[in-house]
Amino acid sequence: MPNHNNAIRIPSKHFILKAKCTTNIYEQQSSDRKNQVKKQGQDHAHRDNAPKVEEAMFSDRTIGLLTVASAAAVANSYYIQPLLVEIGNALSISKGLVGVLPGLSQIGLACGLAFLLPLGDNISARRLLLTVIPIQILALVLFAIGGSATTVAIASLLIGFFGIAPYILPPYVSLHVPSPRLGHVTGLLTRGIIIGILLARTFSGLIGTHFGWRTVYWTASVVMAIELIFLARIVKDEPPKNSSTRMAYWELIRSLLHLIRTIPELRVASICQALNYGSFMVFWIGVTLYLQSPAFGWTPQAIGLIALVAAAAASTAPIFGRAIDRSGPHATRKVALTGMVVAWGLLAVFKGNLIGMTVGLIVLDISATIVDISNRTILYRLDAGIRTRLNAIYQVAMFSGGACMSVLVGICWSAGGWLAVCTLGAIPVLIALLRGWRHPR
Repeated sequence: MPNHNNAIRIPSKHFILKAKCTTNIYEQQSSDRKNQVKKQGQDHAHRDNAPKVEEAMFSDRTIGLLTVASAAAVANSYYIQPLLVEIGNALSISKGLVGVLPGLSQIGLACGLAFLLPLGDNISARRLLLTVIPIQILALVLFAIGGSATTVAIASLLIGFFGIAPYILPPYVSLHVPSPRLGHVTGLLTRGIIIGILLARTFSGLIGTHFGWRTVYWTASVVMAIELIFLARIVKDEPPKNSSTRMAYWELIRSLLHLIRTIPELRVASICQALNYGSFMVFWIGVTLYLQSPAFGWTPQAIGLIALVAAAAASTAPIFGRAIDRSGPHATRKVALTGMVVAWGLLAVFKGNLIGMTVGLIVLDISATIVDISNRTILYRLDAGIRTRLNAIYQVAMFSGGACMSVLVGICWSAGGWLAVCTLGAIPVLIALLRGWRHPR
């Protein structure tokens, strides 16, 4: 008979340990699989809850409204130009001193672009807009109630310094449009800024003539209050692209020099725009002297109507923005700079002929607009985290070029008349064209 006691064997310690280890391994693998499935579920849920790209994109209607907002905001620094004589008479300011007021607005704007606009890479566009616009409204009111030269001078400086809203909006909007439409949308916003600058003179001249210069600034303050409410609804409180690497204020300002040194595209775009805007300013100052000379004898009101022709030309900017999207901003910039050289040739050859000069003006205005849009498109395609600082450097260069060339117009006019002015206007464009062709792209 078999020995049943031997049939039942007690497992050895080695077998028990091995079984326990095997069980632990299976349990660990099962736990890992569960965690992996759980993590995948969380990842899918995160992706499902993430905002769609399309939802962040601005509609054409919103972009159009922001274009109007840019035009209204930029006009504040230019209302004063047709009102200088009225303001001087009302406040007993000499002609020499009253001419300083527009310069104070431009100086304030340059300082605001240099010291306030870079903050857009550290704080949200909404926060920056809701800070500077209310202060500019107070500055507009201060100008409207100003009773002395000192008061309006301080108000002019503040209007410029806190007038950076139209330069905050383009970088912000560029983050909310698809890349293939960047040139077109940049063209729309540029059109708003240019038309705002040009038509500010027409608007202030019309209102100032019939209702007085103070009404212009009261109206401007009301318009900006409405714009503040509108932007508070449209512009969301989104963190800047580089929110994880925020810098201290003075470190942010010092970083501007680093960006200039390390980004060739920025240097080329800024230099080209400084020369482009300088040439543009030469025309507007020079043509005023020419048309008011005995050769034409135009009144200031008649000269102001030229802004309507320029504004109509600037309205074509979105069309050329689409061309920039198709052909590339580097190519269109070169073509546009060549067009500006041709325009100055037309203005010189057809001097005294209003039809020929009008053609030259249209070519010059459209070409200058395309250069600006091309430069901005190039910059907006760079790192989104530094986009506002890139725009600050670009704008400071632009206004610096305009200021430097403006000083030389009177000298050239006195020395050689209209032909000397045309030569002065063509020189910076030729330099920009040569610099653009030398660029590797």
